[in-house]
Amino acid sequence: MSQAGVTVSELFQEYRADFDRLCQEINELLELANTGEKTLQHLTDAERRINKAEQNVKQMEMEARSMPPDSRAGMQSMVRQCRSDLTGHRKAVASAKEVAERTALLSETDGTMVGKSMKDRQRLDDTHQSLKNASKELAEAKERVLESEQIGIDVMSDLRQQRETIIRSRDNVARVGQNYGFAGEMLERMQRRAAANQRISYIVCCVMAVMLVIAGYVMMHG
Repeated sequence: MSQAGVTVSELFQEYRADFDRLCQEINELLELANTGEKTLQHLTDAERRINKAEQNVKQMEMEARSMPPDSRAGMQSMVRQCRSDLTGHRKAVASAKEVAERTALLSETDGTMVGKSMKDRQRLDDTHQSLKNASKELAEAKERVLESEQIGIDVMSDLRQQRETIIRSRDNVARVGQNYGFAGEMLERMQRRAAANQRISYIVCCVMAVMLVIAGYVMMHG
């Protein structure tokens, strides 16, 4: 979608539309999770949508960086807004999932605790902690991947700017070459004209010399 005065590519619009659809599905899954039925399953599905939406944001960011400077700023503003929305969804899903897991550990089924003994409770607590640790490590790994992708995006942007500089330099060299060729042609024409003038001067001198000889001869024998 485009803002006033901002030119947005069709590919960027497709990524944005897909992102909006995924956000809508995330909200619907959160509402379903709040009903208490298949809560963890709904939240897991919401996490999958979040990962897909994250990929859409990355594609939008790369597309924005490939656009001309006059369009890039507005598109990057849209990307920042999408990333902010996605962060809010991620926090909401993580919070809901933590509450659901805690509730599953402490809830009763038909008047009986899920953990029938302290040993079972301890085992469930250990499993919950292991899942939290694994989720934390996964989040850190994703952060490192995002940083690497950001570096790659910056490198691509620098290469694009260098390519534009090279193209401009090549055009300047071509114009200088054209001017040099034109100056060379003018110099060559001037040289040919000077040579022609020199030959005419020789001919005039020769004619005058012959006329002087004839005049002298006539005067001597007149």
